[in-house]
Amino acid sequence: MTKTASSVPEACQPLSISQTARRSVPYLAGVLALHLLALALWIPSALHTPLLWGVGLTAYLFGLRHAWDADHIAVIDNTVRKLLLLRQNAHGVGLFFSLGHASVVFLMAVVAAVIGKALLGYQGQIGVFGGWVGPLVAGVYLLTVATVNLVSASVVWRGGNEHAHHHNHGGLLARLITPLTRLVSRQWQVFPLGFLMGLGFDTASEVALLALAGSAAQQGLSVAAILSLPLLFGAGMTLLDTLDGVAMTHAYAWALDNPRAKRSYNLLVTGISGLVALVIGVVTLAQWAGAHFAGAARVLAVFQNLDVSSLGFWLAGTVLLLFVGASVRYVRQRRDRSAPGLSLGADVNGNSEAAGLQGAAPPQGAVQPQDAVFQQGQTP
Repeated sequence: MTKTASSVPEACQPLSISQTARRSVPYLAGVLALHLLALALWIPSALHTPLLWGVGLTAYLFGLRHAWDADHIAVIDNTVRKLLLLRQNAHGVGLFFSLGHASVVFLMAVVAAVIGKALLGYQGQIGVFGGWVGPLVAGVYLLTVATVNLVSASVVWRGGNEHAHHHNHGGLLARLITPLTRLVSRQWQVFPLGFLMGLGFDTASEVALLALAGSAAQQGLSVAAILSLPLLFGAGMTLLDTLDGVAMTHAYAWALDNPRAKRSYNLLVTGISGLVALVIGVVTLAQWAGAHFAGAARVLAVFQNLDVSSLGFWLAGTVLLLFVGASVRYVRQRRDRSAPGLSLGADVNGNSEAAGLQGAAPPQGAVQPQDAVFQQGQTP
């Protein structure tokens, strides 16, 4: 039986760039609203306190940089792919994750605006709690989605139809990871995941932003001026994280449609995403264990100074470059394969081949109409 486009799950159907843009409008509108709110607080405050121009710009740049942290990119990209396999919408994964992450910094800035200098003591207590919870949640989740993707990559490598298998691979491994993979089955569920991961205050950008907010509170600046800083930070972070989620949804949906014809690309992006998530998850858990258990610190000392933040750039860039190259190659292959069987050209005598459509038997070896589907890369 021939697989038609209508049999492909809607969430996994390849979309044009304009279609992806239209489906992303609600989430991009949320990013725009956050920018407008931040500007509404920042600009009037900066007009009265010129120092805030530089401080606000610094907070926004911190947010842009923080969006490219490796754990952000790995969580967003792997969650997008997981949701598409579950036939769920994934265009808003980046927005929900970054909003959850930014909400931690915003709440701490609110505390800074209210109690000012006393924030330092509370930040230490929250940081201790977050240091236990945030990296542990991030590491376990990354290892889970890495396992799912690497198992999927092995299915593709063996020549199976990974799209048809979804996550039902059977065996002990499936029974162990299934409860964990069910933790995120809708895109909004990455919001609490982002919140928990933000509790650790384990990045320079988060610490620096809280220092800016604390300093602003001690200098007697208005509440609006102080709150504009985390909002600017969140606006920058949600912008790039949302765009990353949209771009990955477009690329992965293209890969998951007709996976046999796009086997090489599917194998590469699945394997790369899984490996990057595995590396980041292992390093995160190793650093967490080394920081909280004296015995583990000696054994895991090699991991303590590893910096994997640049992997976020490499993962996003590699997947997008592979998508561009694979899509160009796929279009060329479809055009080359379909041209001989679908065109109604003239024969050597100048007679139209349309006569064959009027009941004449096609010549021996000619491409039958039903065979043209396979020549276009469709999966039987």
